[in-house]
Amino acid sequence: MKSCAFNTNDPVYLDYHDKVWGRPLYDSRALFELLALESQHAGLSWLTILKKKASYERAFHNFDPQRISQMTSNDIDRLMNFPDIIHHRKKLEAIVSQAKGYLKIEESYESFSRFLWSYVNYQPIDMGYKKASDRITIDKRAEKLSADLKSYGFKFLGPTTVFSFMEAAGLYNGHLEDCPVKFKCHI
Repeated sequence: MKSCAFNTNDPVYLDYHDKVWGRPLYDSRALFELLALESQHAGLSWLTILKKKASYERAFHNFDPQRISQMTSNDIDRLMNFPDIIHHRKKLEAIVSQAKGYLKIEESYESFSRFLWSYVNYQPIDMGYKKASDRITIDKRAEKLSADLKSYGFKFLGPTTVFSFMEAAGLYNGHLEDCPVKFKCHI
């Protein structure tokens, strides 16, 4: 399992791998939170963001898109001193832009979840990785989803970050074939 969990022994990451990563996620708000957190991890390790997740939830109203969309420049000023989050103004502003985009998508589609899952025809795609070196970090679907999200105002979500999100949210099952968690992710 170590190779599937990206060769780490950190208990926070291992717990995330075993209980969260790659399991199909259908709740629109939970998908929004994961996508927003993925945008924060650009240029940083995912473990850094995982360890700050609770602070991001406090800073961003438990990732309530409606409340976040109302945040102002003054709110971002306050967040620049908020404990245990990344103090990168453009990344923090990106979450506000993403919330506004989320609300637009909700208006245009039945749900944010339906919008995202349409990119994989509403079924998780098994990536079929046999060994860690088989893993890819980008594909055409991620490129298309990234471009479409940007058209709704989403920021800090290039194709590589979107691909990572797709694996984390279970749109793609990126577990290695011999990973004991892999088949739990088909639910």
